[in-house]
Amino acid sequence: MAIPQGPVCEVRLLMVHRYQPGVQKLGTTPCAVEFLGRRGKPVKKMRLIPAEKAFAFARKLQGTPGCTVSVC
Repeated sequence: MAIPQGPVCEVRLLMVHRYQPGVQKLGTTPCAVEFLGRRGKPVKKMRLIPAEKAFAFARKLQGTPGCTVSVC
């Protein structure tokens, strides 16, 4: 297995799953999935962002009603 040579930056995907108000999330498909970019704004396609920023945005969005945040 090759060992990386040089600086390594972990990158992650940040997704926000939005649900309809009043719907239980267990077993329900989200009505909208948003991807967040480097500046924390929604973008159309999946974007890789540094892990540190991804986890910071996820902590900020944690507990927002009607949504689930996931970092992959």
